[in-house]
Amino acid sequence: MIGAGFEPDIIVYDLRRYRKEVEKKTRKILESFRGEIFKVRNPPSTITKEFWNAIKESLELGKPAKIIVEGEEDLAVTPFIMEGDYDTVVLYGLLDKGFVFTEIDKDLKDKVGKLLERMK
Repeated sequence: MIGAGFEPDIIVYDLRRYRKEVEKKTRKILESFRGEIFKVRNPPSTITKEFWNAIKESLELGKPAKIIVEGEEDLAVTPFIMEGDYDTVVLYGLLDKGFVFTEIDKDLKDKVGKLLERMK
């Protein structure tokens, strides 16, 4: 999407697809995104405190940011929904399907909050 001219406020990426490195073209596009840089470690199927805090801080910046994840960023949408303001739009990739576009509202925060409680 960035390569097509879409300009998000925040991007999150791990430079991997199917557990293999992304192609050079994709890497170049992601690395060219200008913004405050956060680097975090996050194992698969996990949201570390470090990752959650980087997302929270990036939302509070009020300027473009990118979060580079060593590990996996598959659950990043969760803290974005919980920490984001109402009416914030979240766009995330669904592997081999396309993109999911959602707007944060009370109902979504409640659903994700309940899901997080079950994950503890």
